[in-house]
Amino acid sequence: MTGFRRLPGAAMAVGAFVLTVMLGLGGPAASALWQQSADATMTVTASATWPGPPFSAFTCANDNPQKIATISATGAARPVSVTYAALQPTGTYGPSYTESVSLGTTSTVTLKISSQIIVANRSTAQLTIRVTATYSDQTHTTGTAVIGLDQSNNDKVTCISATA
Repeated sequence: MTGFRRLPGAAMAVGAFVLTVMLGLGGPAASALWQQSADATMTVTASATWPGPPFSAFTCANDNPQKIATISATGAARPVSVTYAALQPTGTYGPSYTESVSLGTTSTVTLKISSQIIVANRSTAQLTIRVTATYSDQTHTTGTAVIGLDQSNNDKVTCISATA
């Protein structure tokens, strides 16, 4: 504080400040420096993440030599698309596929050892696959199936479980 007193014009600056505050001049301007206000605007739009009608049945079945796994999803309405993706070791789902999908109120996904999703994840013995049906109103519903991949050269793709 003693260094401030030695500055030229310091006494006059302090005097002008005290006079301004005492007379109330500049009060609103000084007060405005201490007040803040903010407005926020939020827009809510419909999203495709809202769940659609649930599957009434979600199953996984094999053919007799267990070389083909067929995942079936039955709903109240026909979806406009059905996609599926594999759970990765990172805990996220990989790319979505539409190969070997039949659409209808019962939609099916047919998987064999040469399917893109199996080829891309061939090194794993068990694969969790999420099936997503998207409807015309952009809602969707999902189910998961666990598929076993034979690590020998038998080319077996076996259903382990399915959950809607």
